[in-house]
Amino acid sequence: MKILKDNFIKILITVITFSVSFAVDATPSENTFLFCLKSTINPVEINRSNNRAIVDNEELNNFIINHDIVDLEKWIPQATEMDRDGDIYLNRIYRAYISEDRRIEMPNIINAIKELSIVKYSENEYIRKPFYTPNDPLVELQCSLNSVKSKEAWDFWDIPNGVYPNGRHVLLASVDTGVDYTHPDIQHNSWINQGEIPEWMFEAGLDSDSDGYIEATEVLDFLVNEGMDVNNDGQINLRDAVSDGSPLEDNTDNDGNGYVDDILGWDSSGYYGTDDNDPFPKEDVAPNGTWAHGTHVAGILAATTDNDLGMASTAYNAKYISVKVSRENQTGEPGISDGYAGITYAAKAGYYEGGFAIINNSWGGGGYSASENSVINNAHNTYGAIVLGAAGNGYDSGGQEYGSHYPSSYDNCISVCAMGCSYNWGNWATYHPTVDLAAPGENIQSAIIGSGYESWDGSSMACPNAA
Repeated sequence: MKILKDNFIKILITVITFSVSFAVDATPSENTFLFCLKSTINPVEINRSNNRAIVDNEELNNFIINHDIVDLEKWIPQATEMDRDGDIYLNRIYRAYISEDRRIEMPNIINAIKELSIVKYSENEYIRKPFYTPNDPLVELQCSLNSVKSKEAWDFWDIPNGVYPNGRHVLLASVDTGVDYTHPDIQHNSWINQGEIPEWMFEAGLDSDSDGYIEATEVLDFLVNEGMDVNNDGQINLRDAVSDGSPLEDNTDNDGNGYVDDILGWDSSGYYGTDDNDPFPKEDVAPNGTWAHGTHVAGILAATTDNDLGMASTAYNAKYISVKVSRENQTGEPGISDGYAGITYAAKAGYYEGGFAIINNSWGGGGYSASENSVINNAHNTYGAIVLGAAGNGYDSGGQEYGSHYPSSYDNCISVCAMGCSYNWGNWATYHPTVDLAAPGENIQSAIIGSGYESWDGSSMACPNAA
């Protein structure tokens, strides 16, 4: 499998290369920054007293007090000693919050913490955002399928006689604003974490196909047969599998991957930043707004094909992982708050599944971060993941911009530029020397929250088409 994957990457990276470069504006966070402890220093224990973080390291604790650090948290909460990029250990990277009245001193504080004997480096935390431009309503034709010659690829299987593509052990991750995994056209292709299914459900005949692998369809049928409307909303769907009181939840990390009850994915953001096991988008939002971004991506990745409903996906019937990385307490349009924690989760999920993950990141921005780059390297080198990033949509105010953009410009991340289905560049999508290939990103039809579809433009759409 590794040889096939490596060859596949080489083919992709030689497809299209561009050669113009300028700078990209970076948007650093105004109230947070990142720092990493040296590998010889143990991770610190964080407690809170009088609305302030207290740690068990005297040197760092004195710095927190003297510089009005109001809170401290692990940047990648579930990172272990195994998660590393050389001597950068992800479980030693922390996000620090400074008080509002000292925000103007952010550069000085970042430089000051570098001088501590225990600190390897410190840096800005950059604000990342989704990339897309909602365009037309539902269209009849998915031009991307013809553009990338999906149908010719499907002919390598004998689909009319039941021999069709099955990507069970290659997992496609939508690391984004969350996924409406109850959408009728993508629900049945949701990944189900085999290691988190309670034994009693097997004994109750959950695996009706008797092949040892539980499909989302089988979980859904089980819930329906048992009449388990856990949400009490009059509809039984996959969300009942991750709700409080669900028979699939036992508050135990059964597969030992560091994530409790991650049955069909993970929410690295929650409402305020606390992780949970339900990667559904924010409630009561517009079905076609930015909160639908992750669902649109998931539809491109793995919509159910040949089911007499809605759209098809290039991968035919692949498994997708829902990973939510946008915090619900944000006002206005959601940003990407915990994207790198989400990447780490997706990489581990593919690895512990026995295969690997292809991780789609349709978001980003300017500003290089050593911490972020280490997450990408760890996902690729430690867990064998293929990481893709949208190259960007040019300047927000119009026109093109060609500068480096992250995560797409990091090492070990495949950068995807958007083009039209006719193979023409539309004079708006970002490209530069770190772009590896282009894919259809104009007038791309996919699922939105609920049961509908829309056609959107953006490198956000090109990236999952490549993935």
